[in-house]
Amino acid sequence: MAETCASRATIQEMLDTLETEVAGLRSLAVMAVPRGYAVVAPSALRAELEKAGLTPLEFARIAEVTREDVEDWLANRAPTPAWVLIPIQLAAQLTPSVRRKLLRQPLGKAIIPVEKAHPFSRIEDL
Repeated sequence: MAETCASRATIQEMLDTLETEVAGLRSLAVMAVPRGYAVVAPSALRAELEKAGLTPLEFARIAEVTREDVEDWLANRAPTPAWVLIPIQLAAQLTPSVRRKLLRQPLGKAIIPVEKAHPFSRIEDL
């Protein structure tokens, strides 16, 4: 299902989705996992990272969390929130060139300028 959806989505749409998800998750990254909420096993996190071809440092940059957080999750020193799987799976759908571009961006700087993010904002460019 994900491959079918990804093949229909443009790179721009996938980047928009990834940025939206990451922006929403940034606020969650600073929160502890509340009791009773879903967590991911370190082995599952490691498997997802390998499947997506991401290193822990690359994932930390994409999700805008610290490298130490990712290392703590992988070493089972801290519970891994379930939301971490979403940016990994979204990043796995990106082409290698788009992934490199995303990883080269300065932290906290959007790939797509905010003023150009809405489809109607590009009408003037036509």
